[in-house]
Amino acid sequence: MNTGRCAAKAALAAGIALAIAAAGCSGDRREARRGGTLVVGEISPYESLNPMVTSDAHARDIYSLLFLSLLDENDDFLTFRPRLAESWEFSPDRLELTFRLRGDVVWSDGTPCTARDVEATFRAQIDTALAWSGRHLKEHITGVSAPDERTVVYRFDHAYPYQLMDANDGPILPRQWLEGKTAEQIRGATVEEIPYNGPFRIGEWVRGQSLSLLPNDRYYEAGKPYLERVVFKIVPDQVNLLTQLRGGEIDCMESIPPMEVEPLGTGDYGLEIFNFPARAYIYIGWNGARAPFDSPAVRRAMTMAINRQLIIDNLYYGLAEECTSPFIRQFWAYNDDIRPLPYDPARAKAILAEQGFTDTDGDGWLDRGGKRFEFELMTNQGNQLRNDIQVMVQEQLREIGVKVDPLILEWTVMLERHKFSDFDAVVTAWRVGTKVDLAPIWSCEARREGGYNRVDYCNPVVDSLNAAATAMLDFEQARPLLLRAQELIYEDQPYTFLYNPPALLALHRRFRGARPDAISMYHNLHEWHIDEGASKGAGNGP
Repeated sequence: MNTGRCAAKAALAAGIALAIAAAGCSGDRREARRGGTLVVGEISPYESLNPMVTSDAHARDIYSLLFLSLLDENDDFLTFRPRLAESWEFSPDRLELTFRLRGDVVWSDGTPCTARDVEATFRAQIDTALAWSGRHLKEHITGVSAPDERTVVYRFDHAYPYQLMDANDGPILPRQWLEGKTAEQIRGATVEEIPYNGPFRIGEWVRGQSLSLLPNDRYYEAGKPYLERVVFKIVPDQVNLLTQLRGGEIDCMESIPPMEVEPLGTGDYGLEIFNFPARAYIYIGWNGARAPFDSPAVRRAMTMAINRQLIIDNLYYGLAEECTSPFIRQFWAYNDDIRPLPYDPARAKAILAEQGFTDTDGDGWLDRGGKRFEFELMTNQGNQLRNDIQVMVQEQLREIGVKVDPLILEWTVMLERHKFSDFDAVVTAWRVGTKVDLAPIWSCEARREGGYNRVDYCNPVVDSLNAAATAMLDFEQARPLLLRAQELIYEDQPYTFLYNPPALLALHRRFRGARPDAISMYHNLHEWHIDEGASKGAGNGP
């Protein structure tokens, strides 16, 4: 790395230290009042906000502001706090979980939110025709009953560590809307058609351009949300977003480029930078349903030909760490002993030769059976980091004679192709679920339509280890099984795991009360408010 890069990294580290020190300033002792507009800049539009349809984690952040879940999850990924349910308890044998609901929550149409809504939501969640993406999370729940309007009982086929999390997953939807509709009608509905009970409601949604949220006047917490209006402005270009952030056209931007942390945090823009662990990893997914990526040896060769540390140093200024697992470091089952495959282009080329790839015609490109080793590497437009990864990978694989054709698509188009495994290879990311369970992305069964296993990965040993581990109440007994499962996945290299990034959020200092964390950037958006003593001009300190 050159001296300029080193100096930049030092400045960036100093900037982050300032940002962390300033994080305490997001709170405010003044009494919060209703008023003001927050404009959030977003790169990607939302494919859907119907909770029974979308699998986009980005969209989940929004619909979680419209519909309440039974509980709110804490960022330790193990404990919860009350939300729609004010209390909960297990039976002595842990086969029944009883929730006691609040009595002051109503839907936007004025109907009380009751235990009957929880029952109806569960029936929809397990409906195979509806094919909700989280249906697998309910597989050990044998039934849900409502003894009275405020009591809900979940019954399980056995006791296991994540019963509370599985019961809680997915927002509660209104019975009066769900009942009488076919699966097709539910899936085809827009979010505007569904009665809501969260702190916000949809104001105006111009697809692909902007989404505004307004306060739900029937929300049970009197006076909240404090903001009068929240606008999510879609700007599908990171450079343009940064320009608008500096110019005050937007107030908030998530996933800011690492190189911008120091200048944004210390410049005269009035911004606070939040830096906190993200539950995400960036990866290159190799489509195992397409040759030659159906070969683990070829996939390992690809990884060994890609200089992952150079990508981290050049694009993330060393802030990220190389990823070797589908779990994140904060998880209790994370395997810290997996050593990354070395960057070794010569060995990578030798492995490919063993697989039959040689340069038979002397044109500088490897071929096999008369066909050049050439593939498309897909990602979404507007994300400069991913576009830069494409370029770096293209250059690095050129060195071993593999031709990469970068393919940059609009977000929703790329998401659709990814969903249906219509790609050779893809640069993208997962925001991992908070439950330690490999099944949703890595199981053989998850290759089904609507599943998250989009690279056709299947290792029955991984499935067996994961199934045994997730059935155990004792984490210490389960941990060795999950450690081995992670090792097997890394050996198979269905992904080239690139890095775990930090979450970097910029927010104007006149906004108070923000507590972004690994659960969601905006999980307490209803508590954000404006400091009336601060102006919108640049340079306003806390």
